[in-house]
Amino acid sequence: MADHPIAEIDHLLTYVRDLDAAASLFRRMGFTLSPISRIEPMGISNHLVLMQPQTAGFANYIELMASHDRTRLPPAMVRTLSGEQGVKSMVLGARDAAAAHGVMTAAGFDAGQPVHVRRQWVIAPGESVFPEFDVILPVETPLAFNACRYYDVGLYLRPAWLSHANTARHLSGVFAIAADPARWRDEFTRLFAGGQDGRPSPGQVWLDVISAADAQSRFGAGRDLQGAEARYLGYEIAVDSIAALRACLEQGEVRHRVDGDVVYIDPEIGFGNLIVFRQHGR
Repeated sequence: MADHPIAEIDHLLTYVRDLDAAASLFRRMGFTLSPISRIEPMGISNHLVLMQPQTAGFANYIELMASHDRTRLPPAMVRTLSGEQGVKSMVLGARDAAAAHGVMTAAGFDAGQPVHVRRQWVIAPGESVFPEFDVILPVETPLAFNACRYYDVGLYLRPAWLSHANTARHLSGVFAIAADPARWRDEFTRLFAGGQDGRPSPGQVWLDVISAADAQSRFGAGRDLQGAEARYLGYEIAVDSIAALRACLEQGEVRHRVDGDVVYIDPEIGFGNLIVFRQHGR
């Protein structure tokens, strides 16, 4: 909906224990990464895998996040950066953070108040930018999510960061497993005020909630999540050329599976995430 406070699934906060190892994998898969960013007061480091935005005013990316100093982690981030690796929060793009907060609480989620943040981001030796945003910290629910309102999204959209050897175009959607998929599809459809093809979606990026049995049948993955109330399984990325993607994976010696024109990176390789690559337009 054009006037809904939540406009898009903007990015996925993905917890990895070893940021250097995760960055190496993504580079070997053919991705360009943003320079490492260290948020010293919080003891957090990250790399961004930035792709083409699907909705104007927002971004489209995978955030690889680790803690380099757990003694500095804010209490709200201890749960996020702990336990199993993988997607820990679906970050929603908000047109207005206060209004997005109102939508979340009206939908029955215990969301904290938005916090205004402005921080230094060192992007090269001697070169810094200062992104500014309103953020709602992750809501504590089995399919955790939070929200972000950008004031200067252009800082994230440098052309050199959006170009990938594997021809990645954009994050298309998010996969989750649940014991009661219909419940979670209904909850997020209400939160987003809409969907596409039966999947909750606030914009162009969708959320597909399925059973563990369906995940095993469709993707050959998810057996170990049988019985979980709800948990993120991974995500789908659209590429312009499956052939170019496969060339990158083979050159980078990244183990993968091919099923027709779809390529899979299994969770044990993808730092807890099933990564599905599909050629754009198919």
